Amino acid sequence: MAWDKIKELSFRFFKGTLEPYVTYFESIKPDLQRANLNLSLTEYIYITFFVMLLVFVVEFPLIVIITSLLFKTVSVAFLFSITLTIFLEIGTFFIFYTYPTVTANRRRKNIESSLPFATTYMATIASSGAPPPMMFKVLSQFKEYGEVSKEAEKIYRDIEAFGMDLPSSLRKTAGRTPSPELKELFWGLETVLTTGGNIGNFLHERSRLFIQEYRRRLRQYSQTISFLIEIYLTVILVGSIFFVIMSALMSMFSGGQTTLLLTFVQFLVVFIVLPFVSLGFIVLLKSLAPA
Repeated sequence: MAWDKIKELSFRFFKGTLEPYVTYFESIKPDLQRANLNLSLTEYIYITFFVMLLVFVVEFPLIVIITSLLFKTVSVAFLFSITLTIFLEIGTFFIFYTYPTVTANRRRKNIESSLPFATTYMATIASSGAPPPMMFKVLSQFKEYGEVSKEAEKIYRDIEAFGMDLPSSLRKTAGRTPSPELKELFWGLETVLTTGGNIGNFLHERSRLFIQEYRRRLRQYSQTISFLIEIYLTVILVGSIFFVIMSALMSMFSGGQTTLLLTFVQFLVVFIVLPFVSLGFIVLLKSLAPA
């Protein structure tokens, strides 16, 4: 894997010099575990600074060459290169710092969109009389449930490979899952197992509640889409058309540099601003989607 190769190179290059600074990044450790990257905090910090070093080695000479061709003064070119390099390094660090959180949130969303159907599937298996560990084995092989199947695979692996009992494995996985709903389900299952309750009835009840919540999120998403589309049509499309018409009328009564400036602004609005705003609108709708 790419992570393994970069990790090996980073440890070989820094040789333990970053160990005293790892404690400053304890805040990202929970999200790093929930992101399922299979990296410890120390490994991730080493990879982060190694990639930052690679970015510096690659982009700084390239920027110096480009800026030296654009600017006649060497000092201005060097100052511009240093400034741009600092921003690129800060950007690289920010991406790595937020990546575990973004990945964990993406996993949470994937889990919560599949959980109602996965729980129904688990309830059916449990009601058939199959042993509880078999329920997680079958679920782990059913890849259509995405991250839920991966969480089930962790539980079954702990049981088969490490000899853990099912309640202990459920507690361990519940502590690292990014989804509060799945965590609640695992803790509930652990309680039912330890008290000798009926697993099938418990899962059927949880499945019903999860489906109700999923329907509520779909209704809320539908209302949000309607509201955002009205804003998009009214402010973005109608506003852009109104601006183009008004600027065209203004250019008729002016001349010279003003006409050229208005034409350039029209070009920016129609071919750059409007497409980018539309793309951002699509990304926003996708990020708000419950599934």
